[in-house]
Amino acid sequence: MKTRLTCLLILVLSGMFLAGCPERVIDPDGTEGEGEAIVEGETGTEGETLVEGEANPEGEEQAEGENAVEGEIAEVLFTSADNNSYYRDEIDGGYDVPMANEEEEAAGEERELVEPDIIRRNGDLLFVLNQYRGLIIADLASEVLLSQTPTYGSPRDLYLAGDRAYVLVSHASDIRETEGQLSISYGSKIYVLNIADPANVTTEGVFNFEGDLVDSRMVGDIIYAVCSDYSYYDVPDDGDRVVEIEPDNKSYGATWVVSVTVADPSHIAIADEVAFPGYGSLIQATNYAIFCVSTNWNDYSVITYVDISDPAGTIVARGTAEVPGYMADRFKMDAWEGVLRVVSNTWRPDRQTHITTYDIADPDAIVQLGETVLANASGESLFATRFDGPLAYIVTYLQVDPLFVVDLSDPTNPEVKGELKIPGWSTHIEPRGDRLIALGVDDTEGRRVMVSLFDVSNPEAPSRIAYQSFGEDWAWSTAYNDVKAFTVLDDMLLIPFSGWNDEGGYNRLQFVSYTRDSLDARGYVDLQGSPLRSFRSDGNYYAVTQEQLATIDGSDPDAPVVVNSITLAENVVDVAPLSNDWLVEVVSSYETGDTTLRASHPTLDTVGGMITLPISQVSNTFVWNDSVALVSSVYEYEPAYRSYYQVFLVDFTDPATPILTAKWDIDLEPWWDGWYYDRPMGGGIEPMTQKDSMYYPGGGYGGNSLGLAGDYLVLRGTASSYDLIFGDEEVWQGLALVDLAGSDETTYVGLGYTNILAVDASEGQVLITTKKQVGSDRMNRPICTHYLYSLNPATLEISRAVNVPGVFAYQQPGTDFLLFNDTQYTQDWQTVTVLRNTERVGSTVRLLDSLHLPVGYWTVLAE
Repeated sequence: MKTRLTCLLILVLSGMFLAGCPERVIDPDGTEGEGEAIVEGETGTEGETLVEGEANPEGEEQAEGENAVEGEIAEVLFTSADNNSYYRDEIDGGYDVPMANEEEEAAGEERELVEPDIIRRNGDLLFVLNQYRGLIIADLASEVLLSQTPTYGSPRDLYLAGDRAYVLVSHASDIRETEGQLSISYGSKIYVLNIADPANVTTEGVFNFEGDLVDSRMVGDIIYAVCSDYSYYDVPDDGDRVVEIEPDNKSYGATWVVSVTVADPSHIAIADEVAFPGYGSLIQATNYAIFCVSTNWNDYSVITYVDISDPAGTIVARGTAEVPGYMADRFKMDAWEGVLRVVSNTWRPDRQTHITTYDIADPDAIVQLGETVLANASGESLFATRFDGPLAYIVTYLQVDPLFVVDLSDPTNPEVKGELKIPGWSTHIEPRGDRLIALGVDDTEGRRVMVSLFDVSNPEAPSRIAYQSFGEDWAWSTAYNDVKAFTVLDDMLLIPFSGWNDEGGYNRLQFVSYTRDSLDARGYVDLQGSPLRSFRSDGNYYAVTQEQLATIDGSDPDAPVVVNSITLAENVVDVAPLSNDWLVEVVSSYETGDTTLRASHPTLDTVGGMITLPISQVSNTFVWNDSVALVSSVYEYEPAYRSYYQVFLVDFTDPATPILTAKWDIDLEPWWDGWYYDRPMGGGIEPMTQKDSMYYPGGGYGGNSLGLAGDYLVLRGTASSYDLIFGDEEVWQGLALVDLAGSDETTYVGLGYTNILAVDASEGQVLITTKKQVGSDRMNRPICTHYLYSLNPATLEISRAVNVPGVFAYQQPGTDFLLFNDTQYTQDWQTVTVLRNTERVGSTVRLLDSLHLPVGYWTVLAE
């Protein structure tokens, strides 16, 4: 009789399904198997065979008895596909959103064009679209948060109309369950929310769209959503020769525009939808047309004219225009007086900046009018671009920042009027009559955020009147990619910037006052999170981040002060469950570099005590006897580089008064899961050992780097010395065993084993999975054997190595049933994951059952 392991398995499919791929498994001897179960040392169902002892490493003998000498190897019962083999081991062992005040030329019936944003104001009510909490409504007068309505996906655009809020999200998951299998697809959605009572928002409906949301606009009573879906294609080849393919006039993908009518709040519906070829990446819009851009691989882009002039929402795809190169953002094109003006940049090595104009009077037959190449910008990248009536302002950059002023009054002959070269470059331009306010980068001393004031009253001789830079050595601004984060008021600029200094990271909002002929840097405020929007209302300034809504007293702009803060979201990195249904929330702050532990009881709606610890990076959290152990990875660079673990133990026996009871500095370099080999340059490959490897985060096997085994916290990493060593190989990683029950000493254990694949803690034991390569199967594919060691942290005794069918994944609590994640070859040379259910019997494991997964399932999560 077979004994089955009772556990929940979550199987994650990686990559793409391969149609028609067999689930047949080839075992090491080359035989084919389709059976479900393999019994130890015997032939499995329907011919699946594991060869007992055939691949046993030469010279190793089985030891008798359960307590054999450490390091001895049992007989080989199981082998696996070694798809992680390098063979050498056999030798040596912006979304971009525009400013809202841009003029648009309207044709036909006048309808108001509303551009997307993540905040809206209606009197004292502020509506915030938060990435983590959905739609948040706050009352600016009373400075309280009224409601929070969740949305699922990535919140992108927010519109208000009467008593309704419309929230557009991208990358929204649609999860379906069919016969025990979960399938997930992604698309875009519009949420219709009733906000008549801001404190009690209700969801009235959700509209689903295929593809990813590119951008949106609201024109009159219609919301237009532009979505796109990328399609991959394969280039056919004939042996080693790639077959030439004639370029065509489309990109690989599709774009569609959906119109939703909101004229009648009681009957919101999709009015129309139109699709056309090409992977849309950005749009520009008027109240009569949406211009969708798709970029091709052969150095040109296609702009599709989408007619949205019908007030009822009918959409028609009209003509197209072909533009050299690509456009990085929507400010690179503009429709004015029946002419579409475009500024584009071609790819390297012959990078050029083109200015092209098109007659769009007949949308079905778009005709090119003129074109000019910026001769003095050859080889440079295109940055800020802004159209202002008959003029265009263009910034390119290679080593200096040329500002070009281009006259487009005659669209058949675009003419460069003036040019100005200055250090750094501009990322966004705001025209103010014959003045320009530009946000950009000052590269004279590192990378700092810069704002400049230009005089363009004489287009033939532009000049920079003033500029201000801020940030310490290396700083950046959220407004580089989202220009609405850059606020231009009548007399004040509000500029977000972030950076690093000796005290850690910071996020700030800079005040800069300006007149027609001057710029003056004033004070700044520190904020929680990067500033996304800022504005002025009723004498106060406000800043919105993902984490807070800050009220700022700017009466003295040289010393602005945050006078109130409403928490919008927190970085809750973990939640630890205690007894009696109490929880401990672990909240980290990027700005302060601290972590707060806060007790709460969700059933009783009660908040307990809290304690703040100097932890900037939480590696993991463990619950031990109503205490919370927090592990942090610490990296110090001065006076010399050093990395180590810190452990804090906080007693929450009384949730109202948490107490820090212990703190350890663990002299163990934190473990990074995986490695790469730093091979020497030049001809040939020299044999190298794993000690020569360099670590990098992520990749490969590794199990857990941290675990809790009974009273012992198990930390994985590298140390300069160890108290004791297990194994006969050279030690290049080990463990720190921290006794939480009261011992002040930490035991450092070196692991002298080759190819350690995983270290896990289970049932009071430390389980170590290793691998040995044992040659090839009959089809000359590398195979390996896996071994499991069990270390008792209390007695410091380690078991003999047991041959196991794969990498340890899970142990049924209170039993000897162990689950392993195995890999086997298929007949067509692919690999599949096989779940192996076993029972530990003495010094061996007995295989009870196997489950072969389809090709593509790699990640196994068991609980």
